Amino acid sequence: MKSVKERLKAFNEKHHLFSRGDSIVIGVSGGADSVCLLQLLSELKTEYQLSLSVLHVHHGIRGEEADRDAAFVEHMAGRLGLPFSLVQKDVPELAEKEGLTLEEAGRRARYEALEEYREKTGADRIALAHHQGDLAETVLFHLFRGSGARGLTGIPVKRGFIIRPLLFAEKEEIEDWLKEKKCGYCQDSTNDSMAYTRNKIRNGLLPFVTREINSQAPKHIVRAAEKLAGWQRHIEKEGEKEYEKLVRSEGRKLYLSASSFCNTDEVIQGEVLRRIYEKLLPGAKDIRECHYEMARELMGKNSGKMISLPRNTFAVKNGDTVCFFREEMTEKEKGVYIECRVPSQHIVNRSNISYRISLRVEERENLPVEIPQKDYTKWFDYDKINRDLVLRNPERDDFFALEEEGRTKKLNRYYIDRKIPYRERESQLVLADGSHVLWAIPGRISAEYKITENTKRVLVVTKERIRQ
Repeated sequence: MKSVKERLKAFNEKHHLFSRGDSIVIGVSGGADSVCLLQLLSELKTEYQLSLSVLHVHHGIRGEEADRDAAFVEHMAGRLGLPFSLVQKDVPELAEKEGLTLEEAGRRARYEALEEYREKTGADRIALAHHQGDLAETVLFHLFRGSGARGLTGIPVKRGFIIRPLLFAEKEEIEDWLKEKKCGYCQDSTNDSMAYTRNKIRNGLLPFVTREINSQAPKHIVRAAEKLAGWQRHIEKEGEKEYEKLVRSEGRKLYLSASSFCNTDEVIQGEVLRRIYEKLLPGAKDIRECHYEMARELMGKNSGKMISLPRNTFAVKNGDTVCFFREEMTEKEKGVYIECRVPSQHIVNRSNISYRISLRVEERENLPVEIPQKDYTKWFDYDKINRDLVLRNPERDDFFALEEEGRTKKLNRYYIDRKIPYRERESQLVLADGSHVLWAIPGRISAEYKITENTKRVLVVTKERIRQ
């Protein structure tokens, strides 16, 4: 079997990740994967005439452990004779300011730091150390969140300036190679915490599947993702062609022929709509499957019908034409979509007032006997929650349970009964488990998640105004 270095070279030739004479910034955390990548590229430096530099991002969390990692990476870069740069980021502050989880804020901080350093130094590439296990984990993570085909392709080998030269390798292969080379690395204690969804997949689900179902399961997931990526590239090319034929742009409005759209293959329809949404909503993070269905249904409705999409975006049908457009938003109307880990705190702004939404879990026996009857504090049975919670604006399919027996009510009907005007409903806040609303903030909570005598763990959610 070829060595890891030879396989990296073959992987590079296949995907054209870097060329002779390239300047590469290597993101190094100090963990096994990034240390392996740094060591391998350093060994290939002369052969490929590479100019290498090392960047380490200190997240401002994990205290002495994080300081140790930074010192380790600096020492390793010095031993290899490579330029080293340390970037300090206050990830907790970024998470609170932007309403992100620590995971999300850390990822954003790393990518921003790497891109800023690349621009400053004029480097050709940014090299990251994702491997096959990361790819399999990402595919499952996206699958469980309801992602479409694009999400199920996992992690791209290259995107823009970013390359991932270790995506061919398995975790065990990397660790064995480091052991053989007698290369030390750092252990991040947060990687063992089961508080994070990705860690649950990495440390719980994947090992179980590998042990109990198929030892080759991660490899099969990777192969499936690679096939999907190839199909997706073909679909995107066809979708781009169809978009150019069906959609015309006038200023900030996009016009689509409904009849021509309906005669298009359903998969290509999705690509056309995705391009429309991305034109109007760059990033389109809060566009979900229901918004594609809403647009498809609008194509068959009568002239004058309109749908409301996230962040003050609308589509209205006029004859055979559907016009997609986005209105300027007031502060009150700006969309909210925050994935909430537990524990966490998130800042949201509504009508120029800032609120802090806090989530934590407590043992029932450690809380008062009386459940608080307050608009700003709610208790929920934590063991009844099925997935990661989302703090967001209402969506079409939202509902909550009226009673423990299971009778439900549409959230929109609840807003109508409370005489909340249509335009104000879009900017309301809910805490949701999928389409099941735990709390229509600051009003009703779902009966299904209420505390009972059998409750062991309690999710405590508080909303407080931040005095400015």
